[in-house]
This record gives sequence, structure tokens and C-alpha cells, in this order.
Amino acid sequence: MTEQDSLRSQISARINSASLQLPVFNRVVLELQRLMNDPDVGTRQLEAVIAKDPALVAQVLRLANSSRYAGLNKIATVDQALLRLGTQQVCRLALAASQLSLYKTKYLPLESYMADSWNRAYASAIGAGWIAERTGHAGMAQAAFLAGLLHDVGNLLILMVLEDIEMKAGTNRQFSASLINDILNSLHCECGYMLMQRWNLPEIYCNAARDHHLQALDARDDLIMVVRLMDMVCLRMGIGCTADPALLPAASPEAENLGISEITLAELEVFLEESLGLTPT
Repeated sequence: MTEQDSLRSQISARINSASLQLPVFNRVVLELQRLMNDPDVGTRQLEAVIAKDPALVAQVLRLANSSRYAGLNKIATVDQALLRLGTQQVCRLALAASQLSLYKTKYLPLESYMADSWNRAYASAIGAGWIAERTGHAGMAQAAFLAGLLHDVGNLLILMVLEDIEMKAGTNRQFSASLINDILNSLHCECGYMLMQRWNLPEIYCNAARDHHLQALDARDDLIMVVRLMDMVCLRMGIGCTADPALLPAASPEAENLGISEITLAELEVFLEESLGLTPT
């Protein structure tokens, strides 16, 4: 048995073990998703839902005051955030904030992997929402944001299991970078699908996690098309991974099916650079 096979077996055993504490999905997020589909929802209702989770409130305000959104005056309350940024944007911040708190580790060798995974998840979320809005799918923008945010959540679960293995083993052995990358690449789809099913999330998000790397392309599934296209954009730009500037997302079947041009994708890259504080290469 190879080292990779051995580690895969350990990860599967840990995931299926009752002793592993799985990351918890914030149910406030699903309530926000439901409210955002209600055309009559008011800001007071949204504020009340977010306020149910003080930790979520703190993260929303932190993101609202980041360089991307910050104005002359600091946003001190969810009400102020709703007034300045609007309901759609604040709900997206709440979705992102609910996940950001999960991307932590006590095992130092995995910190960079957690950071990369979060950066890619957040970039995929804001990019997927942007693509949906720019390709005539504005009604799908909230779902695209959440699908982008969660489609690679299997990476989070795998990293948490690796941390569990190392912390409980009490050894100072460090998994090699190549081994970790191989495990993440080969297992994150099935692990993400399993986790999202345990979270009892809608099937569209579970399927996006499971199917976004399938060779077969379902041109009828616009949501997965958007997620797959964002994967290519992140890879081209090196967000959470080594950059592949030779990759051409505009020439992909996904871009063709969504009707998104090379110029529009160039605008997306500028949007991501500004939103994430990246330095153009």
C-alpha cells in the first residue's frame, strides 16, 4: 500500500468515525437564503436573522469594513451595513463570514493550506456571483455565490481530518506538500459532497461540490458551468494555487455556453484583483 493509499484510508475512516467533530454549517445562512428569495423581505427581517449569531455579526462587520467596502465612516452595526451596502451585498458577506470562521487550524504546517483554501473559496464566491449577473442570470446570483463558496469545501474537511490525525498521533511528522496536494485533488469532491449532504443543504449545492470536475459537461446546468469557469479563472490567476497564465478560460466550453467573452473575463480578473487586494501580474 502506498503512502497516499494509506492516508486515504485513514481519512475515510476518520470521516466515518463518530468521534470526528465535523464542521458545523451555520443554519442562519439557509434562513438568509430563504429570505433573499422573498421579494417582500425588509432590512429589519434580515438584520434580525443575522443578529441571532453574535459571532456572525462580528465577522460581517469585519468584512464590511475591509478595504473593498470601507467608506469614510466605519460601519458599526448590521443596520448601517444594510443601508450602505444593500441587502444583497450584506447577505453575501454573511454567507462568506459563516464559512470564514471554519478555516482555522491549530496545526501550523496546514495554515497555508487553510489560507489558500479560504482565498479560493471567497474568490470563487464573489466571482461566481459576478459572472451570473453579467451573463443574464441575475436571479441565480445568490445561488452562484453560495455554490462558489462551498463547492471546494471538501478541502476544508480533508484539512481538518489531517489536523486530527496529526494532533492525536502526537508525532512531529509532517505530510509532504505533494502528498497533501494529491489527497486534496483526489478526494475533495467526494468529501465535499458527503459533508454538504450531512449539512442537509439543497441538492444543487451538493451536486456542485460532487460534479464540478467531471469530464462530461452538462450544458443545461448553468450553476455548475459558472463554478467550473471560476475554477479556471482562479487557476489562471493563481488564487489559492500556482498560477497558470497560459490557461484560457475564454476559450472553454463553459464560457461559450454562458456566452461570456474574453473582454468580460478580463474585466472579471480586474474585479477580483481589486476585491481581493491582489497585485496584477
